[in-house]
Amino acid sequence: MRTDRLNNQAAFELLALPEHQRLLYGALKAAHVTRYHPQFDDCVTIAHLTWLAAYQNYEPDFTADLTDFRKFAFRRIKWRTVDYLRNQTLRTKSQIDMDYAANITINPIAAQEQHWQLVDLLTKLQAQCRPGEQIYLTEFFLAEQSVLSIMQKHHVSRRTVYNWRAGLLTKAHQLYQANAD
Repeated sequence: MRTDRLNNQAAFELLALPEHQRLLYGALKAAHVTRYHPQFDDCVTIAHLTWLAAYQNYEPDFTADLTDFRKFAFRRIKWRTVDYLRNQTLRTKSQIDMDYAANITINPIAAQEQHWQLVDLLTKLQAQCRPGEQIYLTEFFLAEQSVLSIMQKHHVSRRTVYNWRAGLLTKAHQLYQANAD
């Protein structure tokens, strides 16, 4: 009969047997973690905790024959270690190098200044636009309507909408150049 599967002491006493220690380090070796691996100690800790989880989650009664449990524990330790290393690799790849990060300045006002410049440019642009160009400016850029919906709403051709856009872009370019100087 199976003893209490939540008995952590019994799980670690079973792990203390030399053949189970070999199993644990063999699973780490199968996951390409040797004594010289930079995360060896972390992986050993993960392996011990995974052994405990395997002991607690193994369904069949293993008191008579431990062979199936050893296979189960070996696979769990190996794949949990591989997952841990993969997650660590992904985490380190997404981090910024500290030498580079020291030179990054965060300016929360910069985005607001760009927004103010854009609003100023759009206000000046709208004042200079002809009526059709104003329609295109408000409908396409501000209301995010498609060319087709602008055509249908104002009963004009596609060519007319494109002419409005061309005139608007020309005036916007002139305003942008005047502001840059």
